[in-house]
Amino acid sequence: MAYRILVFLFFVSISSAFATEQLYVSSTQDLYKAIKLAHSKPELNRIILEPGVYQLTHRIVLKRDGLTLTGRKGALSTILKGKGMKKNQTPEVLIDVMASYITISGVTLKNSGNHLIQVRAEHDADFFHLSNCILQDSYEQLLKVSASKAIGHYSDDGKIENCVFEYTAGIGPQFYIGGIDAHRANNWLVKNNKFENIASPSGGVAEHAIHFWNNSSNNYVVDNIILNSDRGIGFGLGKSQNQGGVIKGNYIIHTVKNHPYADAGIILESSPDTVIKNNTILLYHDYPNAIEYRFPSTTNISIIQNKTNRKIKKRDGASAYISRNVTLK
Repeated sequence: MAYRILVFLFFVSISSAFATEQLYVSSTQDLYKAIKLAHSKPELNRIILEPGVYQLTHRIVLKRDGLTLTGRKGALSTILKGKGMKKNQTPEVLIDVMASYITISGVTLKNSGNHLIQVRAEHDADFFHLSNCILQDSYEQLLKVSASKAIGHYSDDGKIENCVFEYTAGIGPQFYIGGIDAHRANNWLVKNNKFENIASPSGGVAEHAIHFWNNSSNNYVVDNIILNSDRGIGFGLGKSQNQGGVIKGNYIIHTVKNHPYADAGIILESSPDTVIKNNTILLYHDYPNAIEYRFPSTTNISIIQNKTNRKIKKRDGASAYISRNVTLK
């Protein structure tokens, strides 16, 4: 067998014993075997990838609660690749999350025909955790939280931290791209990540670097850096509502002159009860607004202590409490 199993924790309680096993893999074939084994062996909770390039031929589906997938030496040494950033290219999704308490850390994911990671609210996938990863070059949004109104589930309590989301060519392959695009997501934390070049080459403006909408609520987007992306952070879209949440301490900077669809840094659309606080937004393109808030349902929002070099703009009947913002020159 090309991989080895190590029992690293054994805990005995009064009523029963629980063993947690971790398994090391060093090839794509062994990775697929390990995922299959983990779905049939409840005590196998942690799959550790040795350094190397793993060329994926089909998606990795995680459909058992509590699985961890991690690179032993970190994201720069452990790379999972699809076959290309092309429409309908298999595998169109590299990692498909259909269960709760899934953790992914210390890997690079790149070159997919759709998304690099898809977290499925329609399968009630809660407590997803992504950390210390690099996500590069997908044909659509780099990370998608998908949902189905007919099924009615939500994805709750996710966390994304210390990751990089980017298009390495300096611009995306098309307009329907984004960094994190989340539907029906509640109580997520997106913290201390970097987003770069989420920008459209043609056809219209790109999706946001970070976007929560379609019946999402109470999400926190804090201390991220967003560089040269068409739209920085968005809560809500049109009449597709977001409820509450906080956008705080983020740096949104755009210096590239030749991105044709550069837009606002922070946008609220149908997003009541939201706080925008202590962000820095520096835009060096032609779009006039740093922060926009739109539509009559966008009420009871606070926009305070932000530093911008463009306007804070009310649109289409929205209302806000605005205080102690600083306009930079």
